Amino acid sequence: MGNRYTALVKGSSAVFPRGFGWLIPVWYAAIVLVVKIKVKPASWFTWYAPYAFGITVLATLTLIIVLSTMRNNAFVADESGILLGLRGAARRRFSRRRRQTTHLPWTEVQELKIASRPYGARVEIVLHRDSVADSHDLIWQAVATVVTLLIPIAYLFRSPGLIRPRSYNPPRYRIQLYVRAEELRLGLAPLAPPTVPINVRRTWRARALGALRRSRLATAA
Repeated sequence: MGNRYTALVKGSSAVFPRGFGWLIPVWYAAIVLVVKIKVKPASWFTWYAPYAFGITVLATLTLIIVLSTMRNNAFVADESGILLGLRGAARRRFSRRRRQTTHLPWTEVQELKIASRPYGARVEIVLHRDSVADSHDLIWQAVATVVTLLIPIAYLFRSPGLIRPRSYNPPRYRIQLYVRAEELRLGLAPLAPPTVPINVRRTWRARALGALRRSRLATAA
């Protein structure tokens, strides 16, 4: 087996369709609205309503936090390219649709952009404009999102957001990883060909410290 680099993907994009987390508050709000309209106010409901509302808000926040902090083994790079999608034991826990993967050969990759984040790093994979990518997929995603909003169980029949491009001009993927930006750069550098630049964008804190260090050196000189 050749050299390869693996990292854990942050969030639910490796399992659920893109935008799934934003639908959760809408569903809970709809539940609250239905209860408020359909349930006739009783003597007990007057004092219980604030507590029920608070519990609903807490449940919403808890579910969003759990989904946003998930860790999935769904990013691997080797000498042939980058593979996005669930791997190993994680694949056996979900349906066939959510076991799909996307392979991005290095020949199709134009650039890698890495940015530091509080949780680790975010990598943006930019493909060449002539890479194979169906721009009509954006229309399908919009329709599928509406269907999922109306019929929540429909998410079982949709592909994970991780394996779909976020934009198509040019095609690009954006992945959140539980790994430091510099470590990610060092891990991908030996695998990516020289024609694929790896750009690391420093955080505002690092830039501020660098400017302060340069100003001190200039003052001392």
